[in-house]
Amino acid sequence: YGGAAYGGSVYDSAVLGASQVQYAADAQGLYQDPNPHIIRRANPNGVQTYTQNVRVQFLQPPPVPPPGPLIIKEVRPPQPPLPPPLRLRQVAPPLPPPPPLVL
Repeated sequence: YGGAAYGGSVYDSAVLGASQVQYAADAQGLYQDPNPHIIRRANPNGVQTYTQNVRVQFLQPPPVPPPGPLIIKEVRPPQPPLPPPLRLRQVAPPLPPPPPLVL
């Protein structure tokens, strides 16, 4: 009904909402403090040097398997369709006139 129970007591949700403070958060979900307190202290021992143990291991790749049989297949593109037949029409030259008949 708009109330929350804490330890057997009922509180009004309007009172709870008024007492809560909303903080701005960035894209990663971290809260952004508008007025941060920056504390800088000098190291009493001087500059501190960090030491890190690093172990390097050179790994060998697995051996290359022997090559299998080499199969080469020629894949030719399909042949284009045959062109239509070529039709040549040639007209014979006209016959020369016959020689005159002498009787």
